[in-house]
Formats: sequence, structure tokens, C-alpha cells
Amino acid sequence: MTTNPYINTINFTAEQDLIGNLVIESIQMHGQDFIYVPRQIVNEDTIFNEDTLSSFTETHTIEMHIESVDGFEGEGDMLSKFGLEVRDQLITTVSISRFTEVTSTERPKVGDLLYFPITDKVFEIKFVEDEVPFFQLGKMHVYQLTCELFSWARETINTGINEIDNNFIAPVQPAAAVDSTVDNSPDPDTQLIPLSPQTVDGVIDFTKTNPFSEDY
Repeated sequence: MTTNPYINTINFTAEQDLIGNLVIESIQMHGQDFIYVPRQIVNEDTIFNEDTLSSFTETHTIEMHIESVDGFEGEGDMLSKFGLEVRDQLITTVSISRFTEVTSTERPKVGDLLYFPITDKVFEIKFVEDEVPFFQLGKMHVYQLTCELFSWARETINTGINEIDNNFIAPVQPAAAVDSTVDNSPDPDTQLIPLSPQTVDGVIDFTKTNPFSEDY
């Protein structure tokens, strides 16, 4: 016996659209505005299947619901051999239909960025889950994005939004001031005397330039 067509409405598009509209309304009521910044690959390494040069110039403002309500997840702040590392993680939910409507793309991709204006932080999408909740009335309605704090590696970021671009400007190191009262000339007693190879009977002798020689 097959499923009851009068009760099981898994193939009814009207009910599916109703659930999708309720999801959008719920996210708009309880969510936050994020700025979605898609990654554009400028130079791709086809051997290792990775991008060697990326740029971020396009932006889209879209509402998302924050799933990690107790604060940032992930490993948090930790002290490593490279210094203090911040590994905050954020999980958000976005409507599939709203994402397609705003960005004109089917789904977010790993490597794209999310700017969270409240915290003034930029996160990188690490994983896109498209099967949660699992097929409500036979259709998926949301993407769940797992994001981590973005670590800048000299990518080109020129979105036109100062709050984003100003976070990725390399600081200019001021030139060291030269004290004119200090004699910076080399000390003749400690300066090494360069030894040039000597030519004897047409043969170049490198003995004097050997640092392990007794005559050096």
C-alpha cells in the first residue's frame, strides 16, 4: 500500500512553499543582517586544486539566523607557538530561496566570506550543510553555514565598505629615525678585510678565501 495521498502532502508544492515562506519570515524576525562576500578566483592551481590568488569585491546584504546563541563556538582564543590565535566559530542559517534571490547564485561556497556588523568580524565559510532539517515535506528550505574567523593571507579585498576593507590593510612600518649625534661608521678594527683569489701560473688559488684554512 502506498502512502495516503490525502494526508501525506510530501509532493504538494503549495505546502512546501508555505513552509519556505514561514522560514523566511522567522529568519527576518529573529535573525541578523550579514554581508555576504563571494570569493573570486584570480589564479587557480589546477594541479593541487586550490586558488593561489583570490579577490573579494562583490557584496550582498542578507538576513541569517544565528544558531550558536551561547556565543562563539570553536577552539576560542589559544596561545600557540605563533602567538595568540583567535579561532572563533559561528553557525548561521539562511533561507535557500532568499539566498538565490539576493545573490543570483544557487548556494554559498566554501571560501566565501561573511561580515557580521555587530561584532565587526569577518568569517570564512568552512562547510555548507544543505540537509537540515531533513526534507521538510520533501524539500530543503535552508542552508546551515559553519564559519570560522577569517585569516587574511594578502588576498585582494576591495568591497567598497570601509568596515570590511579597513580590517585588511597592511600596517605601514615607520622608518627608523637616524641619530645624527651617533657615529655609525664601521669600526676598522672589527671590519673584515676581503681576500681576493690570487692567480699563480694561470691557476686561481682560493686558499685565502677558505674560512676553514689556517691562513685565513
